[in-house]
Amino acid sequence: MKKVSVVVPCYNAAAYLDKCVEQLVNQTLGIDSMEIILVDDASTDHGETRNLLLKYEQRFPDTVMVIFLEENMRQGGARNAGVSYAGGEYLCFCDADDWLLKEALEHCYQAAKEYDADVVEFTGENVTDRGANVELKKGTQSRLIELDTEEKKKEFLLQVNGQVTYGSQQKLYRTSLIQKHQITFAEHLMFEEPSFVVPVRLYETRHYFLDECLYVWYLSSGSTMRSDWERTHRWDNPRVWLAMMEDMSARGLLEKYYPELEYQFWNWGLGLSLMMLLQKGCTLQKEELRFYVDMTLKLFPDIRKNGYMNCTATAWDYALLELLDMELTDEQAGFINQFLRECM
Repeated sequence: MKKVSVVVPCYNAAAYLDKCVEQLVNQTLGIDSMEIILVDDASTDHGETRNLLLKYEQRFPDTVMVIFLEENMRQGGARNAGVSYAGGEYLCFCDADDWLLKEALEHCYQAAKEYDADVVEFTGENVTDRGANVELKKGTQSRLIELDTEEKKKEFLLQVNGQVTYGSQQKLYRTSLIQKHQITFAEHLMFEEPSFVVPVRLYETRHYFLDECLYVWYLSSGSTMRSDWERTHRWDNPRVWLAMMEDMSARGLLEKYYPELEYQFWNWGLGLSLMMLLQKGCTLQKEELRFYVDMTLKLFPDIRKNGYMNCTATAWDYALLELLDMELTDEQAGFINQFLRECM
């Protein structure tokens, strides 16, 4: 068994994949201890990405595996396909335009083995220059988070900060945990990462935070937050959270962690969706506002009574609470947009 499997979704990635793969094949963990699964997500660049992936596979036949998807599944679907082939003891993800520092897999694997961790989480750095020289940075806050009771899991589920996030890339996962519980990403959608990370949090029992900067995000003009997602994918974030809550219910986890999941949906499903659109300069129409309100009240009819929200409510929270009770007419829609912007 390989120590680590790395899944890399690739869509029209020929122009920038070299940096990602170069960093992977030169990992200090050792190329013989890892497998790199490159997933071509139905690229449309006239075979450029396909041919490049095949070259990597021919060059590193014992390390690189290439998978070709017939239909574009977006990053979530491509990662799912890669995970289905993963044979490593641990698993991680790297986007094709990003890269891992060469020490990343070795340091994470060592921490995972030393602390018998289900997940090892680390930090990353944003760059806008592909030639940026990012050096390893170590902090002093590495620690083991034991999640052996429901109360600890509830507390951990609510933690989203600079150290512990809902991002999927800057983590090393025990592969057997993912496969045993059949944890997958939402497919065909953007903002898919919480659909994977949230259920992982509820199943893992030992989470190690490794205070080292090991992942590099390249902020290209085509990255998710810089693209025009508000035109073609403006509904994706709430859809991810809606599908995730249905999945949590089917797993029997929604009832067990109801107040915590309700609160996170409020913040990251409803609140973040509206805030991102308003920050992009969008004007929400009556039908869109009605969609958000109806979705929220269908999932969580008593959300106004959530104890966590009542303890931490901000002006933005109060504005959203008022939205739930407003008359959503065409005339009111303009006022609501202005009201929400003022409360952001």
